[in-house]
Amino acid sequence: MRKLFIIAAMSFLTMFAVSSCSQEKVSENESAGEIYYTNIKASIDGAAIPVVEINGKAAISLQDMASYGFTLSESAYYNRIDLKTDYMMQGMAGKDADPLHPGEKMCDLENTDVVTYVNNVRIDSYYNGVNTYVCIEDLCDLTDPYNVEVGFSDYNFNCTFNESENRYYINAFRFPELDTEKILAEREALLCNKEFELYTEGSNDDSIYYGAKCEPRAGVLAGMVSDGNGNEYEGIPRMFDHDFASYSDYMEFDLRDTDLDMPLIKDIEKYNCVLFIPWNTSDVTQVYENDDYMREMLDTVSKYNKPIIVRFAAEMNVSALGDSPTAYVKAFRHVADLIHNEYPDIAVMWSPNDCGALNRPMSLYYPGDEYVDWIGISGFLKRDFMADPNSGRNAGLFFNVGDFAWGPNMLSQVMDFMEKNGIEKPVAVSEGGVVTTMPYDNSDISDWAEPRLRSMYWNIPMKYPQVKLITYFNHTSPYEACGYDLGEKPSYREIMDEAFENGPYMLEYPSEPKFTFVKADGYTVSGGTLPLYTYSYIPEEETKQVTYSIDGIQASAETDIPYKYDIDLAGLTDGEHELAVLVEGVKGTVDEHVYTLTKNGESAVITSR
Repeated sequence: MRKLFIIAAMSFLTMFAVSSCSQEKVSENESAGEIYYTNIKASIDGAAIPVVEINGKAAISLQDMASYGFTLSESAYYNRIDLKTDYMMQGMAGKDADPLHPGEKMCDLENTDVVTYVNNVRIDSYYNGVNTYVCIEDLCDLTDPYNVEVGFSDYNFNCTFNESENRYYINAFRFPELDTEKILAEREALLCNKEFELYTEGSNDDSIYYGAKCEPRAGVLAGMVSDGNGNEYEGIPRMFDHDFASYSDYMEFDLRDTDLDMPLIKDIEKYNCVLFIPWNTSDVTQVYENDDYMREMLDTVSKYNKPIIVRFAAEMNVSALGDSPTAYVKAFRHVADLIHNEYPDIAVMWSPNDCGALNRPMSLYYPGDEYVDWIGISGFLKRDFMADPNSGRNAGLFFNVGDFAWGPNMLSQVMDFMEKNGIEKPVAVSEGGVVTTMPYDNSDISDWAEPRLRSMYWNIPMKYPQVKLITYFNHTSPYEACGYDLGEKPSYREIMDEAFENGPYMLEYPSEPKFTFVKADGYTVSGGTLPLYTYSYIPEEETKQVTYSIDGIQASAETDIPYKYDIDLAGLTDGEHELAVLVEGVKGTVDEHVYTLTKNGESAVITSR
């Protein structure tokens, strides 16, 4: 899990000067080449920028680019320099450099071990003691059919050369301009409508099923991080007295991890489970030179003889992984092709953050249906945005926090994206949780948090039957503002176990759940009992109570999600009865929904009026 951030526009100081060279004399042994004046010109998004010649190619400096809608940062610790695309200032014109004497040497280049990245993709660069240069052709090269298809290089540029003007016209891909009013309206359309639905227990044959690798026919895999249920090797007691149907074990591409961590490496043989592998990387482009490593990892985990889901390069919409959508999609496709072609039993998951940076829509990063078996999200229910209790309503809408932090809400954006694009895949909460501790506020959050946890484990499988896996991220990271350690909240574990025991969950795989949620309206239930569940969502107002009445007589009043009531059919005569469901909110909202319940022997059907 990574911290959520907002990509926002920044203002830049406009500078138009020929890049200078180091004033210190460079010896023959230190020279790494030479920079020359040139009469070649260039423009970025219509604004002229100075050009030099290096190794017979036109080049521009990153320091100059910083005035053209790009951010430049240097890190001595990581020994790297980064240029990232931001927003172009309106009305920029720029100016061409005065070439003085084209072909005349400007200065020498210096050797350096600093590495250069443009939009988090490494690029060859040149250093003159003051400035860092990149060649225009390198920056804009469309290296394969996908680059041609989308029209941008891995660095997020393209260009054309106009011979009559002797000028490169460079275009930068820029993320959508922030239109907060439009985004707010879209979020309100998703999250600000009252919702009500009556559910019952259906046959597993009624469940949605796509036939994906590792997808259960019905029900939800109860998942846990590998050491989330305790770690006897580190003296951490068990959290639950049962196993889980899926365990996630993180692999770090940067470290070339190949095997599982403890305790999973010792315990995996006894688990009947899906092995879920989040495969993290800081640079997606390193996959091209590491096929052998990838095969080694996949060979190693395959030897455990478990169904396997690999989640590669997740949360790209809130991290540097997404600085270049083109590079991200190409790298993901490369990994997916390797897995699908050589490891056909392993499933591939694409998994963004549930609500990304406001100008990084999921559509920029989707690799395509043929490369994706599962879709996941990282979704954490928090009271505050960025540890700010005063973050306000808009932040709540933008990032599913505060009043809008409910289980189904954290799936709202990905489900909307899938529906609009006709994507039919099983869905997972690949990392999820409800905040347990907030170091900046030590007040008791149980009244706020516990209903949210119930909504995560009950309401998600009701509203979104596509969800086939929920992984609880039982871990508190030192760099996170909030904690998610179940060891601090026994009540959370009780809520989860109640759902596991009584809901549509599996604690081992393969197995079958007790039932599948189906909408009660029009569904015939056979047997002596008609189980009813209510899904109620009142925007910015919690549901206080759900009351069930039969023929005008109150039968049950429920105060906790999933508001379950079992109708004893033996106590009803055959024929029609009135069933009323009254929903009351904590702020006074009252809604009543009336149905006709028709009983015939030991079967019954409910129909709305």
